[in-house]
Amino acid sequence: MKTYLNFLTVLIILLFSTISAHSQDIPNASFENWANGEPVDWHTTNQALFTTVIKDATNPQEGSFSAQLKVVTVTIPFIGTYSMPGILSTANMEADVVNLQFNIWGGYPFTGMPNRLAGYLRYQPVNNDTCYFGWALSKWQNGARDTIGYGVAYRGGIISDWSYFEIPMEYNIWETPDTMNILFLNTNLADGQTHTNTKMWVDNLSFVYGPVGIEGITFPNDLRIYANGDTRQLILESSFTKPKKLSVSIYSLNGAIILDERKTMSQSVETINLASLKPGIYILKISENNRLIESRKISIAF
Repeated sequence: MKTYLNFLTVLIILLFSTISAHSQDIPNASFENWANGEPVDWHTTNQALFTTVIKDATNPQEGSFSAQLKVVTVTIPFIGTYSMPGILSTANMEADVVNLQFNIWGGYPFTGMPNRLAGYLRYQPVNNDTCYFGWALSKWQNGARDTIGYGVAYRGGIISDWSYFEIPMEYNIWETPDTMNILFLNTNLADGQTHTNTKMWVDNLSFVYGPVGIEGITFPNDLRIYANGDTRQLILESSFTKPKKLSVSIYSLNGAIILDERKTMSQSVETINLASLKPGIYILKISENNRLIESRKISIAF
């Protein structure tokens, strides 16, 4: 039997082959909407002889449907026997199993910076199979696509009941993305085994953001401001050519000063602890010698 692509190749290509665009959320995150045999805004390895991803109404985690991914093996007379993995992705896919050609392109428009991808899955492996899934953020700039960050996970063994998962985002650079890709691959294509009828179910996806939100994610050339994904902290990252004395202040919306700290920074990283702030909206201002460098809203969710 001919296997169909190394799973690492599939994972890397699907996660990082993307295009530029602008939007915010996971599309059709609970797989309720389907058209032409595929979940709307998602793409699969389905084709004439291989139905690898289907709408399943038997036991959804949420709503009326989940997405079921299945390894399908077909014998084509006078040609051979081929296996097609179940792949579900926000990237476009085109598979020619006979000629062993696989093309992907695109990605879903996205400009957010979540901390984790969350969701639910079930798994019914054949011959000790393993499923792989992950997500990535990227940005087209200076004639090339930069990987903002990515996260990958895998599962093996039978998962009979819906199992919650989270995949942290490992940010390589702190830049605004323009494209997001999510990928689910239901089988290990590299172990040389036959995994016909391995099944994976996916449902109820979401992005998890940290307790601190910052309005906008564009920065001055030599100062970046972002939030720790799991704590009530602001992080200042500077690349000044020589030290600068900064005043970091946080105000309530009515203008009352809530927090005021002094930081001397050059090529350094400093943190601002926001643990004392109640949930709500505040104004962050950063100044040098009474000259305003940066001002923006921040929100404390909990």
